[in-house]
Amino acid sequence: MIDPLVGKAIATAFALLWLLAAWHKVSAGERFVATLGEYRLLPAAWTRPVARLLPFIEAVLGLGWLTGLASGWIAPLTSALLGAYAVAIAINLVRGRVHIGCGCGLGGASGDDQPLSWWLVARNLALGAVAMTAMLPASQRELGLLDWVTLVLALLASVALYTGASQILRNGAAIASWRKSRG
Repeated sequence: MIDPLVGKAIATAFALLWLLAAWHKVSAGERFVATLGEYRLLPAAWTRPVARLLPFIEAVLGLGWLTGLASGWIAPLTSALLGAYAVAIAINLVRGRVHIGCGCGLGGASGDDQPLSWWLVARNLALGAVAMTAMLPASQRELGLLDWVTLVLALLASVALYTGASQILRNGAAIASWRKSRG
C-alpha cells in the first residue's frame, strides 16, 4: 500500500510532465517532425503523422493523470510510452547516432533538446517504474491541509530535481563533445 499523498504527487507530476511534453512537441512543430525523422525508425511517410499523434497521446495521458479518469490504464500506458521512448533512444545509441536531439525537452521550440545518451534511457525506464507504483493500492485516509502543502512542496522539489538533472545531462553532453573535438 502507498500513502494517498504519494499517489497524488505521482499523478500530479506525471500530469505536468505529459502536458508540458505535449506543449513542447506542438510548439516545436516542424523541428519535432525533423527530430523524429532523425531517429530513422519509421518509414518517411509516417514521420509527420506520428509527430502529430505523439503530442495528442501525451496530452491525453496528462489529462488522464490530472483527472484520475481511466486510472487503471494511465499508469501502464505511461510506462509503455516511456519504454518505447527508451527503446528508440537505445536503438539509436547502438547505431552510434548520438548527435541528434532527444525530442524530449520541455523548453518549447528553444532548440535545447538533449543529445541522446544512456542516461536518458535510464531516466525513461525509471520514470516508467515510478508510474507503475501508482497502480499500488492506496491506504484509506483523507488528505489534510498539511498534506496539500506537502504536495505543493514535493512538486516544486520534483520540478527542481528534474530540471537540474536535465541540465547536468546537457552539460555532460556538451563537455564530452568539447573534449572529443579537442582530442
